[in-house]
Amino acid sequence: MKTNKELIIINGRFLSQRMTGIQRFAYEICRSLLSIGLDIMILAPENIEPEYDTDNLPITRIGRKGSHFWEQVILPRYMKRHYNGHILLSLSGLSPLFYSRNVLTIHDISYLLRPRSYSLLYCLYYQFMTPLVAKKALKVLTVSRFSKDELVTRLGLSAEKIAVVYNAVRPMPLQEKKNTAPYLLSVASLVPRKNLKTLLQAYCDLPTPGFELYLAGGMNSIYANAELNEYVGRSGVRFLGYVSETELISFYRNAIAYINPSLYEGFGIPNVEAMIQECPLVVSDIPAFKEVCGDAALYFDPLNITDIQDKMMAVTQDESLRTSLIAKGKQQVRKYNWEQSAQQIRNVINQV
Repeated sequence: MKTNKELIIINGRFLSQRMTGIQRFAYEICRSLLSIGLDIMILAPENIEPEYDTDNLPITRIGRKGSHFWEQVILPRYMKRHYNGHILLSLSGLSPLFYSRNVLTIHDISYLLRPRSYSLLYCLYYQFMTPLVAKKALKVLTVSRFSKDELVTRLGLSAEKIAVVYNAVRPMPLQEKKNTAPYLLSVASLVPRKNLKTLLQAYCDLPTPGFELYLAGGMNSIYANAELNEYVGRSGVRFLGYVSETELISFYRNAIAYINPSLYEGFGIPNVEAMIQECPLVVSDIPAFKEVCGDAALYFDPLNITDIQDKMMAVTQDESLRTSLIAKGKQQVRKYNWEQSAQQIRNVINQV
């Protein structure tokens, strides 16, 4: 058993969940904290999802299932018995209420601003718990300046308590392009705040688009959205479901462009993934996307179907526009690096 006071304990509940944006942030930060020499131990439940490569991660398994009960009861009880006084770093949304030395990551507060995207119980739980654990935490991390402003305004946290640590994307080789039929790609869970119904309506109302629309992403049981059923089987629309990382990289690389119509995000990892694969961006003009994408995207009003259609046609028909967006994306993506983000977290922990 390690007793080093500089050992950082990490809340590993995220390892029991499918890897979407928040879980990927937590996983990559753990790997990068190790790579920069930080001494960490991940406390995780038994039911770790097989998609995580945990061979080189220091993990202690406690408890059977990664539930809210595990996070709020089993985890703090174990901390007090074995690591009392150590920092507990939570990277995916909540931390134990009854442990005193927490550094907490809040990615966004979509459950508060876009509750239709979640079940009622999920919203009620996070609306109750998030302000409590945030105010008790030693420090709060978030993934954009936009999200920081939201936490100050909506949760009443002091700006000094919050540190911005950007998401990033692991370096990946640029794949060879394939000779495929033209398509636009969107990657999102099928929930209302992702605004996919408006995107589908915009696409299906085009008389002769000349390209297909691919939608990658699954449906989690905590979400509620039956609005998309009418578009299943429509001409030119392909629901790909949950795809592997290798498949997703290929879809980015071979798309005419990546389109993201989301109404609310704290960051937007798929936008960065698309830039790495030299896929032009066409995205909604929400604050987080403007912060993260800069001038490397073509923006549209996500509530204006005509504007979405105009930008779809512009990016598919104008090769010089696509070339310009790709060049700007290659510059913009250099800002996002996991090891740099891990170093920022190290600095935050040293301060507390």
